Amino acid sequence: MRYFPALFALTLAAADAPYSSTGFLKIPDSVKLGPMSAVEVDGKGNIYVLHRGEPPLVAFDKNGAYKGGFGQGKFKVAHGLRVDRGGNIWTTDNGLHILRKFSPSGEVLATLGEEGVGKNDQHHFRAPDDVVFASNGDMYVADSGNGRIVRLDKNGKFVSQFGKKGKAKGEFATAHGLAIDKRDRIYVADRGNNRVQVFSSNGEFIAEWKGFGNPFGLLVTGKQLIVSEGDVNKMFHFDIDKGELVNQWGDEKMLQLPHLMSTDKKGNLYVAEVNGKRVQIFRRN
Repeated sequence: MRYFPALFALTLAAADAPYSSTGFLKIPDSVKLGPMSAVEVDGKGNIYVLHRGEPPLVAFDKNGAYKGGFGQGKFKVAHGLRVDRGGNIWTTDNGLHILRKFSPSGEVLATLGEEGVGKNDQHHFRAPDDVVFASNGDMYVADSGNGRIVRLDKNGKFVSQFGKKGKAKGEFATAHGLAIDKRDRIYVADRGNNRVQVFSSNGEFIAEWKGFGNPFGLLVTGKQLIVSEGDVNKMFHFDIDKGELVNQWGDEKMLQLPHLMSTDKKGNLYVAEVNGKRVQIFRRN
């Protein structure tokens, strides 16, 4: 199986829109689809999708051919999905309050947090939503239920944390999505406070960006931060150095609650759509 093209090309409203749709990732009928939460493309081009059905983790090769699924019965509320530099797959479950590390073949290698126990300390999480990896291998976890960002070393040991529940700078209503750039600056989708907050690798507040709506997913690509806005089904692009909004595109006909995103080496954008129960693929114009 390969990518399943749309019956017609979806076009963007703006003449200078940066992406156009090429269709959707073809998921076999054997997969019992649930809301699509996240998608990730690894360094070899393999595509992983996390959804709230069975099997919850499904894998495809770089041509979109289905390779299989795993993680059956292991999730309560599947949410975040990332691949580390070693090719291992990390997921967040904000129903079970844990992170899991899978091998590419689906073997569970590690579990961080305590399954079914949400607490606010160095060994637990409460509804973790996303995770990203710094250049040195450290992990940053969006621990949304506790309103904090937790920093762990590459072995999963607690290093530090920053943030708390609130509306002030450096506080979070819901630390929902994360992104990280080449300088290890951390971008947090503060869903509920209608802003993106930017921090140094040590958790020092740098900036907040507003005026676009409610952020769901974040992705740094080149010199831009892409923000998915699931309430209005749009994508917003910010210049990561200036913090300026430079583009926006999409509508309810094109996107069905865009959530977490990924890109491949060709610059194609993969968007997991919660309500659409699909992964849509966009080509850079």
